Amino acid sequence: MAIVKMKRIRLIGLEQERKELLRLLQHLGCVELTQTEERLNTPEWAAVLHRDSNRAGELKTKLSKTNGALAALKKYAPTKFSLFQVRPVLSEEEFLDDTALEEAMAVTDEIQDSLAKIAQYQSKENHLAQVKAGLVPWDSPGLTLEDASTRRVRITKGVIPAGFNLDDVRAKLAEAAPLSDLVSVHDDRDQHYVLLLCHRQETDLADAALKPFSFSAVQFRDMTGTAAENLERLAREGEELVKARQAEEEKIASLGDTRPQLKRAIDRMNQELDKELAREYLLTDGTIFFMEGWAVGEKEEELIRRLDNFTCAYEFAAPAEGETPPTLLKNPKWMNPINMVTEMYSLPAYEGIDPNPFIFWFFIAFFGFMFADIAYGIILFVVSHIIVKKYNPKNTLGYMFRLGRYLGISTFIFGLLTGGFFGDVLTVFGENFLGGKVLKLPSLINPLENPMKVLIIAIIIGAVQMFFGQCVHIYMEIRDGRPAEGFLDVVPWWILFAGIGLMVLGKGPILLLVGVIALIATQGRHKKGIFGKLFGGVASLYDITSWLGDFLSYSRLMALMLATSVIASVMNILGSLPGNIIAFVVIFLIGHFFNIGINLIGTYVHAARLQYLEFFSKFYKEGGVPFKPLAYRTKYVDVDTSERGGEGA
Repeated sequence: MAIVKMKRIRLIGLEQERKELLRLLQHLGCVELTQTEERLNTPEWAAVLHRDSNRAGELKTKLSKTNGALAALKKYAPTKFSLFQVRPVLSEEEFLDDTALEEAMAVTDEIQDSLAKIAQYQSKENHLAQVKAGLVPWDSPGLTLEDASTRRVRITKGVIPAGFNLDDVRAKLAEAAPLSDLVSVHDDRDQHYVLLLCHRQETDLADAALKPFSFSAVQFRDMTGTAAENLERLAREGEELVKARQAEEEKIASLGDTRPQLKRAIDRMNQELDKELAREYLLTDGTIFFMEGWAVGEKEEELIRRLDNFTCAYEFAAPAEGETPPTLLKNPKWMNPINMVTEMYSLPAYEGIDPNPFIFWFFIAFFGFMFADIAYGIILFVVSHIIVKKYNPKNTLGYMFRLGRYLGISTFIFGLLTGGFFGDVLTVFGENFLGGKVLKLPSLINPLENPMKVLIIAIIIGAVQMFFGQCVHIYMEIRDGRPAEGFLDVVPWWILFAGIGLMVLGKGPILLLVGVIALIATQGRHKKGIFGKLFGGVASLYDITSWLGDFLSYSRLMALMLATSVIASVMNILGSLPGNIIAFVVIFLIGHFFNIGINLIGTYVHAARLQYLEFFSKFYKEGGVPFKPLAYRTKYVDVDTSERGGEGA
């Protein structure tokens, strides 16, 4: 239950074994490669080695195509949406099967070919729609699309913006070209569709007269006959395009059963892409390659055993002074769900301490204290347990529901202590539907009847957690060889608080004065000069207000417990008002669903806040860099690495 120790690994190997060695590292998942750029700044290194190249671009293209194919299946062969998907488990050998990848890529090519055709058909359909839209205004009896001009008369089809009045346009035209006229064919909100008839001797005059009115000629190339005849022809072409497009869509839909293959291929290519991107961290001369990174210390022996199967030279070393190794937390599997709480704040620094074994118990207890209700605890546990067992969710979602089981148990236990079962539903139901019969669960403390008692318990719990945090601080200083620092940071405050307690009990101020003197004498010890040390010690007394604020923060334990209980009680009362059992059940279900939802979020947030601000402030060193090894990171399938040796060469 600690931060895993890291070892610096450096390795020189044969280029011909590079691929298998990277596969081994991915199989083991315990080595994070780091940049070797600084090596190239050294002339001796730069003269021999250079940065390795990769084919990441090619893989990204294939990955993009396969993701596109999967998206096409989602569109044309949709399946029922489910928040939780059961991942198939593949052996490493099955996962790395090239035949399966080739088959998936063949399906991808087939889908992409259909998508390309669909895009072409859609483009043609859009073009036909535009042509049809341009023909509709000219659908007038007896009007043909070809040029109908004669030897003496020019007939021009054109449009004029609707903002101009056609009578005004005709007047100007008649004034400039008396042997010309405008014939209106159609009007809409944007354009006037007109025929310009003018004697050829007045062509230039007519054009000049219409120019101020933005007259624009319209031509229908490669079209003959009337607009109606062409619209009918275009409609037939459009129907053929739709049929062709639908045939391709149905072809894609028929490949819906290949969805698992594509998902598997996407996961596989992502792993190959990770290995290719890892090559950016390597230096090579074409014959050998050099790599360095961080390895999990406890895996050193296994790494050595596996690396001995390769023709390579390697070394493991402790982190050098000034280096910042990545942080990896290791706890029992049952405790891992609390990682989501810690990681929402920040990973601990490598030289810090893993807080998970501590906050696991505090967080669960605080959550149960605030959410205390037997029924709510049962619901939370059952829902979380079913989802974990049936769907086995991964990553944050998996942590959430695995943690939910513990939170449900804690909520149930505190519900037994407070007597809460859907709030006071038994009491309300007995009074309104069982002739006033009193039904009530036994309890050690009722938050609605004894809120001050709950508040005192909450403050005591807070004092215990903060005291424990200070003990952790002392331990960390002792571990790092500074025991005096740990005791001087903490013990004077203990004396002060003990003195305050004795004052409250009427025992006199002597111990309190000792605590004040101890703080003044010790808390400014890192300042320069006697006056600096004295001023720092006196200024530390102001931190009493901060401590008071920390203690009062734990009052939220009481506040959230009251909120859950009061809202539950209000919902029960609202359900009983109609005096009808059916109405009661309906209001009961809606009200408690709301209460669980809203207080589940609030309780989680406040339980986390108490860890982050009150507990962590006593000892926590944040700023850890997450450990990101070369490993299998899949989205759709799980890879079982236990069956395959992964020996490399």
